[in-house]
Amino acid sequence: MAETGSQTDRAHFLDGIRGWAALMVVFSHLIVFFLSSTTPAYQGWYIGFISDGNLAVFTFFVLSGFALSVGFLQTGKTSVITALSLRRYLRLSIPVAVSALLAYLLQKAHLFSNAEAGAATHNLWLETFYTFPPDLLSCLKFGLYDVFFGYDPQQSYNAVLWTMPIEFFGSFIVFSICALTLHLEKKLLILCSILAYMVATKNIFYLSFICGLFLAVHYSNPSERLSKIFSRLSPFALLFAVYYSASSLRGGAFGLPPIPRSDYLTLTAASLIVFSASLDTPIRSFFENRFSRYLGSISFPLYLTHFLVMCSFSSFLMLELPKKGIGALASGNIILASSVLLCFLVAHYFRHIEAFAISSARRFSDHLMR
Repeated sequence: MAETGSQTDRAHFLDGIRGWAALMVVFSHLIVFFLSSTTPAYQGWYIGFISDGNLAVFTFFVLSGFALSVGFLQTGKTSVITALSLRRYLRLSIPVAVSALLAYLLQKAHLFSNAEAGAATHNLWLETFYTFPPDLLSCLKFGLYDVFFGYDPQQSYNAVLWTMPIEFFGSFIVFSICALTLHLEKKLLILCSILAYMVATKNIFYLSFICGLFLAVHYSNPSERLSKIFSRLSPFALLFAVYYSASSLRGGAFGLPPIPRSDYLTLTAASLIVFSASLDTPIRSFFENRFSRYLGSISFPLYLTHFLVMCSFSSFLMLELPKKGIGALASGNIILASSVLLCFLVAHYFRHIEAFAISSARRFSDHLMR
């Protein structure tokens, strides 16, 4: 969802983390909310981390704070912030609007089976979506305006887009801080004051952007002594994030006591994942490998389209497979495997929409800045 202002190879690990976080959201919706109620095998602690959508969303916001500020921090050029600010609406709104339009077409063609599948499996969560009549004008208004400035979950053409107002306004909080404070001598004191304000007001989502910005400050101007200490601790920090995620959702693993779930600990875990990757070479290399980079290239398309696949194709299979005499576990495995493959296929082609959005936004900002 974020693009860096710098195209250096050093920041490619951000794309890899974003890709794996998007996959966690897919698994969260498919496994936790969709399949676990009918398939007990999908309720174990071992799938807690890979299906922790809440942790993934916090990770997205931390990544945005990092990615949107690191270009300015590395170059010191305010033109980087200006360009990103001018691009931001088009960068987000074009893919969002297209995903809403796809949802409208699926709904208009009566291809959403989520309500019937929810009723058949007593899944009240699944029943709540697409209960309103499809309307093209309201769809376009939703995709271009409401999703950022007046999001209504009851009239949403894509339920995962509840994050978009936070992503949009969080981006401009980062841009404002970069432009107004990061060139000052006492920028760390100012950042700490902003951080304290966010904590005091319990503004947890926007706090995530500030944490990402903090990590970018250290990444762009690292202390050699602190980096050595943190790099030795980074594998343990990553292990803590994984264990916290799994145990707080599904109970303690290996007989260990679970850690109580909290938004602040989830934000800490998300920040530790990004921080560990920025410091530790083996961890960073994993997020920069070919598959991680590919996941990063389809991360936003995957995020935008997987819910449509689940409410149409996956829901259809949930209704039809039992009619063929296929058991719950086998049905769950078939639904999960085929749905993930279809999600990847759709996201692979949807990335052309994102590429068009990025190029259009860049041309727009370049034109205005000339």
